[in-house]
Amino acid sequence: WLTEVVLDFLEVHGLQDAVRAVQASGRSAVVATPRVLKPDEEKLWRFFLKLGADALLVRSAGLMQTLQRLSSSSGSGGSAGQQGAAVVVPPLRGDFSLNAANALGASVLLLGGGLERLTPTHDLNAGQQAALARALGPVGAGALDVIIHQHLPIFHTEHCVFARFLSDGDCYKTCGHPCETSTVHLRDDQGKDHLVLADMGCRNTVFNAQAQSGAEFAGELLAAGVRHFRVELVDEPAGGVAPL
Repeated sequence: WLTEVVLDFLEVHGLQDAVRAVQASGRSAVVATPRVLKPDEEKLWRFFLKLGADALLVRSAGLMQTLQRLSSSSGSGGSAGQQGAAVVVPPLRGDFSLNAANALGASVLLLGGGLERLTPTHDLNAGQQAALARALGPVGAGALDVIIHQHLPIFHTEHCVFARFLSDGDCYKTCGHPCETSTVHLRDDQGKDHLVLADMGCRNTVFNAQAQSGAEFAGELLAAGVRHFRVELVDEPAGGVAPL
């Protein structure tokens, strides 16, 4: 049942090797792009296109537009020249952060955004996602990618708690990169510890301590036409993954 693996790395180091390892296992390798792109990071598309991934999980409208233009300008071949070399734009998948909340918005993203698949916004519950699938029709519903299990990313911020509390530095050049060697959780008033992870741009994402599962709604979603489901893992131990 596992046909593809989405690689969401905090750093670019090792990502190429991971893509090759997934592909060598006979599965498709999908690479997740950053949630936010700063002005000086706009050329990151060059790196992601060089990986040879089977698809890219796009999380920002700006990157989606850039990749769509590259694909369109290169014609049916889906390649664009870069310093004399050709790069291939793989199929694009839209993540929940594109905020597809209704059939109109989803259709615009799938058709106008050139997306192969699309994950609905987290604002929708299972019943609303099933209603969205029915409204899109068989073809549109088949393009939805529903997250069936995850630790919900509840907060994304420019502020780096690693640098603030575990370093005397004030930027990535002077902080010593404590995010690479330390684990940080934020404890709420109920005593729950929410994991904090830093991405390659030093932005932090806080993940809900309690995993949420929609497995009980899989039948309803299948009946509505959904054919693709995603299980998102954050820091689960290897022994806890197999039962999922």
